[in-house]
Amino acid sequence: LSYQVWKTGRRQEDVEWAPISNLRHNEAYVMKLVHNFDEKQKAFASGVDTRPINETEVRQHLEDFGIDHDLAVSKIKGFSGGQKSRVVLAAAMWNRPHLIALDEPTNYLDKETINALVRALKAFKGAVLTISHNTKFVSDVSNEKWELTGGTCTMLGREDRPA
Repeated sequence: LSYQVWKTGRRQEDVEWAPISNLRHNEAYVMKLVHNFDEKQKAFASGVDTRPINETEVRQHLEDFGIDHDLAVSKIKGFSGGQKSRVVLAAAMWNRPHLIALDEPTNYLDKETINALVRALKAFKGAVLTISHNTKFVSDVSNEKWELTGGTCTMLGREDRPA
């Protein structure tokens, strides 16, 4: 992995490429810049830039998940487990994915958060694959049910209604 090193006052032709091992690790600022660049690249690769962010839309999106304005501007370290889960779900659905896969999504959630999740999944326009032992939750959000027992997957039923 190499980084472009462009020293102040030098011409563009004098730009060098240096492996990270050649950068002096005792210069915390340089390493912070390298780390931040890498994090931005990872974020862009994950599609973070596919939906522009504006404050009004973000606030509404968070409210859809039961996160009011006061909570939205608070530090996450003070959130309950359910509130943190709502933030994670809101973030996962920000870019409007076509498919959401949830493994035991109701574990450790309070009733209010489960209800927010049910509302969000019912409003979701894509496909949802859910693995859950919570039969009420499955019934609330599913229009097709499958069961996996002893290595065999069986369709239990399909309802002609939107979930």
